[in-house]
Amino acid sequence: MQNDDDLIAIVAMECRLPQAADVDEFWARLVDGRTAVSDLTDEQVAAAGVPAAQRSRPDYVKRAGVLEGVAEFDSGYFGYSEREADILDVQQRLMLEKSVALLERANIDPQRTAQRIGVFAGSGMSTYVTGPLQRPDLMDALGEMVVRHGNDKDFLATRISYKLNLRGPSVNVQTACSTGLVAVHSAVQSLLLNECDAAIAGAVYVRVPQEAGYRHQVGGVLSPDGVCRPFDARANGTLFTNGLGLVLLKRLADAVADGDRVHAVIAGSAVNNDGAQKVSFTAPSVSGQVAVLREALEISGADPADVGYLEAHGTGTALGDPIEVEAIKQAYGTTGAPCGIGSLKGNFGHLNIAAGIVGLIKAALVLEHGFVPPTVNVQEVNPALELDGSRYFVTTEGLELDRTALQWAGVSAFGMGGTNGHVLLRSHRPDPADPEPAAAPDTADGRPSVLAFSARSRAALRGQAAALAARLAADPGAVLAEYAHTLREGRTLHPHRAALAAVHPAEAVARLKAERYHTGAESGSDAIAFVFAGQGTQRPAMGAGLAARNAAFARRLAEAVAAVDAHTGFDLRALLDGGGERDTADTEVAQPLLFAVEYALAQTLLDAGVTPAYLFGHSLGEVVAAAVAGVFDLATAAELVAVRARVMAACPAGAMLAVSDPAPFAELVADGSLVVAAVNSPGQQVLSGSRAAVERAAALAAEAGVTHQRLRTSHAFHSPLMQGAVEEFLAFLGTRELHAPRIPVVSNITGRVLSEYEARNPRYWAEHLVRRVEFGGSVDTLREAGVTRFVEIGAGRSMGTLVRGGFAAAGAPAPVLAQTLGEPETEAESFADALALGWATDPRVDIADHTAARRMTALPTYAFEKRIHWVEPAATVAAPAAEPAAAPVAVAVAEPLPVPAAEPVGAAGNGGGGADGGADGGADGGADEEVRSIVAQIFKTFLGGSATSADLGFFELGGNSLMAIQLINKLRETFGLDLSVRDFYENSSISGTSTVITAMLIEEPAHV
Repeated sequence: MQNDDDLIAIVAMECRLPQAADVDEFWARLVDGRTAVSDLTDEQVAAAGVPAAQRSRPDYVKRAGVLEGVAEFDSGYFGYSEREADILDVQQRLMLEKSVALLERANIDPQRTAQRIGVFAGSGMSTYVTGPLQRPDLMDALGEMVVRHGNDKDFLATRISYKLNLRGPSVNVQTACSTGLVAVHSAVQSLLLNECDAAIAGAVYVRVPQEAGYRHQVGGVLSPDGVCRPFDARANGTLFTNGLGLVLLKRLADAVADGDRVHAVIAGSAVNNDGAQKVSFTAPSVSGQVAVLREALEISGADPADVGYLEAHGTGTALGDPIEVEAIKQAYGTTGAPCGIGSLKGNFGHLNIAAGIVGLIKAALVLEHGFVPPTVNVQEVNPALELDGSRYFVTTEGLELDRTALQWAGVSAFGMGGTNGHVLLRSHRPDPADPEPAAAPDTADGRPSVLAFSARSRAALRGQAAALAARLAADPGAVLAEYAHTLREGRTLHPHRAALAAVHPAEAVARLKAERYHTGAESGSDAIAFVFAGQGTQRPAMGAGLAARNAAFARRLAEAVAAVDAHTGFDLRALLDGGGERDTADTEVAQPLLFAVEYALAQTLLDAGVTPAYLFGHSLGEVVAAAVAGVFDLATAAELVAVRARVMAACPAGAMLAVSDPAPFAELVADGSLVVAAVNSPGQQVLSGSRAAVERAAALAAEAGVTHQRLRTSHAFHSPLMQGAVEEFLAFLGTRELHAPRIPVVSNITGRVLSEYEARNPRYWAEHLVRRVEFGGSVDTLREAGVTRFVEIGAGRSMGTLVRGGFAAAGAPAPVLAQTLGEPETEAESFADALALGWATDPRVDIADHTAARRMTALPTYAFEKRIHWVEPAATVAAPAAEPAAAPVAVAVAEPLPVPAAEPVGAAGNGGGGADGGADGGADGGADEEVRSIVAQIFKTFLGGSATSADLGFFELGGNSLMAIQLINKLRETFGLDLSVRDFYENSSISGTSTVITAMLIEEPAHV
């Protein structure tokens, strides 16, 4: 048996085949024994550009394996401009997207991983290039080098490495039909030599137009009826179809250590060439095949008699099948356990460059599922194979394998020209000596998880959410913590972000489907304000549920309680635990209680990295906000709150009434019986006064039909009844040091940002007891400052309701709100939701406590936002295109432009753009408008619809250095100027380039 150090694990697989978009669909089609090759209509063949004289011939076969949607590509994900995406070979597009999916299946983020990831890949010759080469406008705009680079298979592997930031070896492999399997062999060797830690290996073949058939030639390899019959007595040829296959490989020890899903293990591989010992260059050789099979067997250490399945090259040709079976007999021997032979070419045709890698994927699935799918199109096994009485048989029916035993499978691929490849796979069984995997975390204890995901655009973000919801809904054993952990650690962070908190999968599914999650973007204005609740929102045991499940909050709460308890005559901890003998409605109790919990909530958020742009609060809430902002240190703030509560409690008793309309109470306010203590929003004011006056006001409210509510307070706060507390509180404040706030605080009294003078002035805080609370004005100030995100610090949702009312009254879109302590039974989830909002706003926010799990799980891969990028290819390389796929973009300049009238050139900077920011113009004092318009049109010629902004540089819009040289030459030719490369690179936006050219035309230096 081979040393485990030489074993390679297949940890992820991806494919794109006719009628099979991924590995799951591929396997389902194999298991069901269905073919993916379809008949073509005469209309389809005609649309593919095949002349009537050719397609009407009796030997023209109208059959093909067609990949759907090859014209679609997410150019934005990979940073391509619209024009460059249009000319990029469809094979390379598919490989880029599937490489992303492959890494995501392995839960590897290439931007953060320390692993060196290699790429070993091959593709067919680009037939797509015939379209761009026959488009003069594209050739003129982009240049032949850009077009050829986008279609040359030499750049396949390096393009993947560049676009995905992979730093391992990046090698193209080209050995005709054995390319995919030889790429796997090359990747295995690289891993064994420790050149990389993981390797992408595979191949792609897409011939366009796909709907073109082919001419059958008697004696050739192509089937006369478009049906491939591997190992059948009627086998008479194959047909070449389109497809892609990729695997991700790791050393087995590394895969096990990383907790990866191992589909199968590569125990040995070998590659050779037939040399000249065969009939012709394209003919197969028994000796060459025997040699490569024997070498792979020897390397693997497998006993040939134990190998139970062989995925053969199986082309379905009269010559090839008997030669391959004879080689199998010689290499694997005639004694041993029964061994099935199969080939997927009956289902999918000959996948050309990708045939071997897709065969490997099938064999790995066979071992993983313990089932051999039937080989289709076999009515009678070819007697020339001479299988009767041997250990070998063609798998004409599905075959169950013994999953309790170690199973072996071999895979072959033979390329025209003689390069042969063979790989030995074995099933993966965990070593009995290894420790058992840890049990999944218990999710029944109410601990919330934060699902944090991202995408390159808003549309793709919605696609991510929909795919995640579908996967969760279809996963009866879903462990939400594993989903959260995988999203956090195994996915690349993109500019558009979303996050939500949930305890149960069903809850997460509902929120995802309803798009009830927090979002944010790198380019957005996402300032957050903390809003601190005031007296009346307290409740017994507030924060207890959160403290029980959040150690960080529990530590901060203990710190605040200790500071407060030093200045109170009761046990605050007992109240927080749900006990104690004091009524939480008492002012002396309520204010210290609120301060301790709210201060701990805010500090815990700050510790996690949730950084507010502003703080504000309602009455006492502003005092807590000031403490968090650093106006008071914790010790001072704790004593201050205790003194404040004591002096206020010593004032005459009173009451407060919230009303939706102050009009019915005008007389009570005018005669001084009541005062307006707070203007919370246009739809809510609070009246304050004696209990008798508030009773009269409540009766008037009921009589007038005005919505009203008695507040849970013992006194008439922010009224003259508090005047007795002002001087005593002022005397205390005069002995303490106050500081400038480190975070802007919005004042209750003025509704504006608190100045340093106000913050450090004891009288401000003393007068705070009797002055009106202009909470609505504070909301207006923040709304006008562009703040739309609010985290409510405290229990319940009252502050959020007031903020929402202020926005609604102003006709503004609803703000984004998160509570830190919602209902008593959901405190932990509410706080996690606030963290989710923080992460969506800034992904540096630490959500590790809510994304912890022992292992990752399988999640949907990226939901690409695809658009059509297509230049109609010619039916053959020699045939001219009937007409361009799109009209050339003309630049209406026949000779150098006249010099515009001299005028001062304003400072434009690198891309100082017009007022509208569009590519088609806009006011710019530094550039002549005619110049600007022409420059914008030239940019569009090169970038297409990607040239959407006058202010973004050429490279930010998706251009590259080769395109830049072409564009500079076009600008030189158009304007008759010697525009330097440096000038362009330093001013590469439409605005910046226009300014430079204008300055050159009037022979004045541009201040850029």
